[in-house]
Amino acid sequence: MGWTSWAFVVTSLFHPLHSSFRHWLRMARVEWMLVTSSLRWTLTLLLVALIPSIYLLIYLSSIWDPAAHSQSLQVGLVNLDKGHAYRNQTVNIGTELTNRLFQKKTFGFIHLPDAEMARTAVRKGDLAFAVVIPSDFSALALPGIMANEGHLEVYTSAGNNYQTHLMAKKFAEELDSELNETLNQQRWKFVLYSPSMNEDWRQLRSALEQIHKGSKELSAGLTDAYRASNRMQTGSQRLSEEVVKFSASSQQIASVLRTMESSLPVADDLRRLRIGSEDLANGQAELDKGLNNLNAGSQKLLTGLKDFRQNQENLFWGMARLSEWIDPLESGLIDLNTGLQRVQMGQAPLKAGSEQVRDGVRALVFGVRDLRMGLRQTIEKFPDNQQLGLLGVHSQELASAQKQLDVGLKQLQEGGVYLNSSLDWMIKKLPNEIRFIEGSPEGLAHSVSSDIHVAAPVSRLGVAMIPNVLPLAIWLGAGIAIFLIRSRHLPRFAERYSNFSKLLAKATIPMMVVSAQAIAMMMLLQFWFNAEVAHVLPMMMMMVVTANAFVFVFMLFVQIGGDLGKAVAMLFLALQMSASGGVLPVELSGSFYASLSPFLPMTWVVQGLKAAQFGAFDGNWHHPFLLMVLMGLTSAGLGMLLSRWHYAPIHQLRPQLDL
Repeated sequence: MGWTSWAFVVTSLFHPLHSSFRHWLRMARVEWMLVTSSLRWTLTLLLVALIPSIYLLIYLSSIWDPAAHSQSLQVGLVNLDKGHAYRNQTVNIGTELTNRLFQKKTFGFIHLPDAEMARTAVRKGDLAFAVVIPSDFSALALPGIMANEGHLEVYTSAGNNYQTHLMAKKFAEELDSELNETLNQQRWKFVLYSPSMNEDWRQLRSALEQIHKGSKELSAGLTDAYRASNRMQTGSQRLSEEVVKFSASSQQIASVLRTMESSLPVADDLRRLRIGSEDLANGQAELDKGLNNLNAGSQKLLTGLKDFRQNQENLFWGMARLSEWIDPLESGLIDLNTGLQRVQMGQAPLKAGSEQVRDGVRALVFGVRDLRMGLRQTIEKFPDNQQLGLLGVHSQELASAQKQLDVGLKQLQEGGVYLNSSLDWMIKKLPNEIRFIEGSPEGLAHSVSSDIHVAAPVSRLGVAMIPNVLPLAIWLGAGIAIFLIRSRHLPRFAERYSNFSKLLAKATIPMMVVSAQAIAMMMLLQFWFNAEVAHVLPMMMMMVVTANAFVFVFMLFVQIGGDLGKAVAMLFLALQMSASGGVLPVELSGSFYASLSPFLPMTWVVQGLKAAQFGAFDGNWHHPFLLMVLMGLTSAGLGMLLSRWHYAPIHQLRPQLDL
């Protein structure tokens, strides 16, 4: 095959492409003439090319370096601390803190005299937040008796401004850390440089020696107490046994006494016995009296007989025989007198005996009465059987308690020995003086710090926000550029052209505009903000490719939905910004956005811009760049397939913007 044949084949293959290129140029010239037909439209085109840069300038200027303007943020400072005397030194942490905050000038601190005034100012929005130091802050914070006992009040309003609320929280955390470090330094100074520490240590050692001496005496006393307790335990056991025996014997004695009391004669019998003995004694007395009278009468009678016998001779004869009768009478009287004398002699002891019987019976009666009363009193004072039984039970409980006391004293004695040996060991181990640990108060208070090694460093907040704001500005610019053209209207002569030529021709002006926008934004970042960019050319390429890809995405939405597609594209922007993970890690936005994030164009753009500007993601900007190229081509291809064109005369194709 010759050169002619090869030329024919190549011409046959590239002829459609060449035709499409010519068609694109023709329609592109028409679009260019439409948007530059007047000075007003030309100026509009230039303004549209600058709108994303103006947006970028406004937004980044407001957040470029907030820390440099933190002194403009007014913060109330109320110091009510009264100070505290600690180890012969007066410390006022509130005053020291206030002076340090005014010197650092982190915020625009304003001194206020009243806490409620500061809170009111925060609620009204006059202050960002307020710091209130209470009156007892030094007294509670410096000794450190309990954790978190010293409280600072940081009063903020999240509803007024959530960012200042977060700043107040961060300030409170940093302030807590700084105060704790300062307090720890003060405490370590007291520990390391206290002149009385060794003297206190010697006093402590002396006190421990005294305690050791006392523990020895305590141990000896406990040993003696334990021995005495052993003897008491033996005695209490014996006492318990004897009490049981005593209880049984007492019950028997009480029974015998009750039996004796019941066996005594009743009072009436004793009364009759006493009366009978008295009657007997009285009768004996009367009998003795009658015998005396009888004896006296017999004596008189005998004397009369004797007198009669002596005078009987003078009697008359008739009386002679009377003497015969008197002799027996006299003899009888003599016998009677003799008998009466004997009776009187026998009556005397009988009388004395009856009197003794009377006295004895009287004594017996009263003795029985007293015995009865004594027995009754004794029986009444005798405990009953139940009480005697309880006495035995209680004596056994006493023995048991004494046994427990013995066990307890034994444990105390063992504890005393252990205490004595422990104190002896402690005193031997204690040094004679304190050997202070090495180090400074500052080092001991804050001996650990974290070294943060930063990959892809960023100097300030505004620089960090560039990769997050640029995609939004590019999308905004692409959307405005689409408004410059009639996205689905073509001149009538283009009706026979290919969809490739038509779509490319319609995209020409927007592509030129967004490319100019990207270049303008790059120049703004480089020459106005002096932003650090690690890879300038890749970042420029990323911005231009992204801008053109967004144009085809917008045109795809327009081809599908017309003007409604433009609104959907703006909603799509909101979805992408929420799921891109630019400002916050996408994992913090929820599982829905985290699952969408890898498939959204804005995610790739943010990653590519961060890789190009900071060297983030290990400097891998190539992959996001290729994804954006692929997305642009895919959107263009889908736009060709789904295109719906409308044809009209050229004079009817002017932009519909009302300028």
